[in-house]
Amino acid sequence: MIILYKNLAGQGGCGDVYKGWIDYRTKDSAKPGHGLTVAVKRIKKEGVQGIDEWRNELKILSSFKHPNVVKLLGYCAEGMHRMLVFEFIPNGSLEENLSRGTI
Repeated sequence: MIILYKNLAGQGGCGDVYKGWIDYRTKDSAKPGHGLTVAVKRIKKEGVQGIDEWRNELKILSSFKHPNVVKLLGYCAEGMHRMLVFEFIPNGSLEENLSRGTI
């Protein structure tokens, strides 16, 4: 999946989150605006610590299912690249929604 900075949806301590699209059937990358909208978290910490954090998040989220928790759809572990693919939740982050009182 090609990640463009114009698709940056948020930033966190472990990595940046980008908005992307995948094909509904094949789960391959799709053109912007076509297919299923996803959030892609790209882990920015290099080395063992970053890999351990990614592995722990993957392990927890792949075993945890709840209607109020974002769904993990997939992951990437290619070389030093570590990414997590989630369902995309519109209208900003949880923190932004809590501060606006919309939740």
